[in-house]
Amino acid sequence: MTQSQDGAPEAVRQAAAAADAGRTEQARELLGRALAQDRDYEPAWLWLAALADDDGERRYCLERAVRANPESTARTQLHDLRRVEPNPPKEAAPFADPPLPPDPVGQRLPWRPWRSRWVMALLAAVVTATAVLSLLRLLDTGEKPVHIAVVTSTSPSGATGGQEVLQGVRFHVDRINKNGGVDGHPIELLVYDDHDDPGKARTVARDIVDDGRPAVVIGHTSSDTSIAAGEVYRSAGLPAITPTATAEKITAGNPWYFRTAFSNHAQGTFIAAYLRHALDKSKATVIRADTDYGRSLADGFTTAFDKTGEVHRTLTLDDRSADPAEVTRAVRAVRSDGAAGAVVLALNEKPAKAVLRALRTAGVRAPVVSGDILNSDRFADVLARMSRQERSRVPLTAGFYAASPLMTDSLSGAALEWAQSFRSEHGRLPSWRAMAAQTAADVAVRALARSGTDASRPGARERDAVRAALAAMDSPAHGVQGIHGTVYFDATRSLRQPVTIATAEGNTMVSAPLQLQPYDGEPGVDPRAEVAAGRAVDFDGQVLMRQQIASTGINVNEVNALETRARTYQADFFLWFRYSGSDDVTEVEFANSVDPDLDKGKPVRSSDENGMKYRLYRVTGTFKVTLGFHDFPFDRQHLTLAMRNRSLPDSRVIYTIDRRLLELDLQTALRSGSDTNVWAERLPGWTATHMTQYKNTVGSTAALGETDIGQGTSGIYYDQYTADMTIERDVAPFLVKNLLPLLLLVLVTYIPLYLPRSSGYTGVRVASGTTAILSTAVLLTTVTSSLPDVGYGVAIEWGYYAFILLAALCVLLALVSGRLAEGNNVVGWRNLTLAARIAYPLYCVAVVLIYVWKYC
Repeated sequence: MTQSQDGAPEAVRQAAAAADAGRTEQARELLGRALAQDRDYEPAWLWLAALADDDGERRYCLERAVRANPESTARTQLHDLRRVEPNPPKEAAPFADPPLPPDPVGQRLPWRPWRSRWVMALLAAVVTATAVLSLLRLLDTGEKPVHIAVVTSTSPSGATGGQEVLQGVRFHVDRINKNGGVDGHPIELLVYDDHDDPGKARTVARDIVDDGRPAVVIGHTSSDTSIAAGEVYRSAGLPAITPTATAEKITAGNPWYFRTAFSNHAQGTFIAAYLRHALDKSKATVIRADTDYGRSLADGFTTAFDKTGEVHRTLTLDDRSADPAEVTRAVRAVRSDGAAGAVVLALNEKPAKAVLRALRTAGVRAPVVSGDILNSDRFADVLARMSRQERSRVPLTAGFYAASPLMTDSLSGAALEWAQSFRSEHGRLPSWRAMAAQTAADVAVRALARSGTDASRPGARERDAVRAALAAMDSPAHGVQGIHGTVYFDATRSLRQPVTIATAEGNTMVSAPLQLQPYDGEPGVDPRAEVAAGRAVDFDGQVLMRQQIASTGINVNEVNALETRARTYQADFFLWFRYSGSDDVTEVEFANSVDPDLDKGKPVRSSDENGMKYRLYRVTGTFKVTLGFHDFPFDRQHLTLAMRNRSLPDSRVIYTIDRRLLELDLQTALRSGSDTNVWAERLPGWTATHMTQYKNTVGSTAALGETDIGQGTSGIYYDQYTADMTIERDVAPFLVKNLLPLLLLVLVTYIPLYLPRSSGYTGVRVASGTTAILSTAVLLTTVTSSLPDVGYGVAIEWGYYAFILLAALCVLLALVSGRLAEGNNVVGWRNLTLAARIAYPLYCVAVVLIYVWKYC
């Protein structure tokens, strides 16, 4: 037995007896001897604290007692002495901690004025610099913006559709800014109004040039204003893009002007082909305006049409005033001329409306074909309302056609998504002008990015670089991939794109049931044989394929029996077609049908009226579906019905979306087609959230081994029509059902952290964590048993894995804390347990917050 184990206790007993006898000094001396033998003998420190002369000595003794035994009763006494400075008694002085060196802070240093002034000056400079930097940070909102000028005629009744152009540009630029702008620079639009007046357009163009901020201009919207402003832009070296103006003179001789539409020569040539071979008219009368737009469109049409037909006469009107006398004179000339043939209008909206009304009132029933300027739902709606008001026997819209670069009903993919987003914000689908404006904005932004210059501070060099970037988009290889396909300019700096002919249906414009599309090297097709068979035409040296347009729609009656393991579901739906011509358009197959020979059956309703056919079918079958479970049970699935023609490629048949479907609100679209009082989705545990219909192109991209196909052949493609219902899992009941056992395990595993400090409880803690791991594995298997073998971890699995990791850490903690308890390491055990009690709920909360952030 050592001295400390024997002498110290004996000395303390003697000190206690002396203290009881009132011999305090002797007792303190004996306690000093005891501490000399064992400095960490707790009873000696407690007795010495009881006999201390002041609170400072008492606190020192109590702190030494706690150091010797962290569980000492001295802890409670120290609380009352927390504001007292500890002071060792004389009996403990020989083995007290050595004193620290004196603190120089309190020492008085000599005053040196020169050093003080420099210090003050330095502090002032630091404060000033900090204030200036803070102010600059507050004033600086980020990267300097890139400016684009937009010039339109924003009058609501303007024939140029300026409001639509401005909305299209703004909507697309907002989306670009949300994605980072141009190389991190936000885009800021500078909007101008030229009032559709050439003189005002020149003034606005000079204002834009004098402003100096724009790197590119989008506008103007009519041919006359674009020509007038183009002279200013060319002189100043400022690139401009018109989305809607089509006169040749805009870009002819002006390398600074581009357009994201076809030219008047291109659309005039196509109108001639359509009138001759689609409408089968060999004679025509042209009524044009005495403007650059009217003259160039009429000249393009006349030049092309005279090669296979006859332009009987050309009549000229004042495009601005729509003088009734001039309109009457022109209509009388057409009516009295038995060889007048079809009527081609190269006019703006105001005179065109007057002429069309007068023609139909006078009994002229010939087809009326116009350029792009009359292709708008607004114009069709005006004609429809006039017909109703005047109770016309023949609607003014009957036999009316108009050219267009784009049609909403034929959009697909990203273009359709953009159009639907536009509708959500503006309450209507975009016109072709808004879509052309979107393309102009897209091209402008791509040119700014490709220019390789700082367009936020444009000078002559930066603007020339932007123009060069636009001019370089001269082929599919050098073009840009936009939402409407590859965008590039031809030799006239006009957008290279086919012309679509639209017709009025009610108060809207839709794709005409027959189109002519340029032959594009379709594999296995001999263009000469196609022309001989009447499936194609040869017009002005170009082969144009006859293409049927079928207005199509799918109305889902019911979807049920979703099998996640088999990845199939059952569907019952109506399918309809409205078309003209061959019934081959109704010979369709369902690409994702389990039964490859699924037959749509006989039509349940059909009609034939004025050359237009209507066929309605009811189809029931089982369909394959692509399911993704990465986000299970927060997953969102798409139930699709994909339909395409069995044999005819997209050069022969196009399925457009029925405009009435595009304009349906979401609640109506999700209703059953057979019973509008119920939802089409009848899947327990799921909710239908969206319904959309779109079209895309599928097929090969090669010649498929045919040796007689040229190298430039692009392949065989088929137009595919798809109805897509989005469904989301009902997460709340799923989580309550499947996560409640896991929650109970979390609580049960947490409770052992509060067991007393004893090595005997180590086994309990280890068993608790081990049981939690095994139970969690069983629960996870049960929860995911309904899933197929997906080959990856789903969302809910990661939650279970997170708890398994937590339970494993609890087992490790139990083992470590058990060793600390066996070694009587009270401080280590206490600190480790306290940290675990705090970290455990924090870990659980962090996991929950991560899931909320990612999936809610």
